[in-house]
Amino acid sequence: MTSKLSIKQVKVGDLKPAEHNPRKWSDEAIEQLKESIKSFGLVDPILANGAEGRKNIVIGGHFRLKIAKDLGFKEVPVVYIDIPNIEREKELCLRLNRNQGEWDWELLSQFDECNRS
Repeated sequence: MTSKLSIKQVKVGDLKPAEHNPRKWSDEAIEQLKESIKSFGLVDPILANGAEGRKNIVIGGHFRLKIAKDLGFKEVPVVYIDIPNIEREKELCLRLNRNQGEWDWELLSQFDECNRS
């Protein structure tokens, strides 16, 4: 299944967080994401449903949306996908929130968080 994705700028108030989003955030995670978005901007678009009856329900990016609201963003980048079936929407939301993979500690040790330019 191939579809052409495009990024649209959408008003923050038009987006609706999904009630079934399973993710919670710690105060530390909130501060870290705020600092990242302040430094680099919102470089990862929000994923929202574009299907009739589900339009603007957030599927992926609830945390980024929350921080964008906290920082006073008026618009955010959004990619729409059409998923009319709410069970499929929930499944994708869960899959996007699942942590996968492991750190390559040797490669990670080469990063210096304090050495930013």
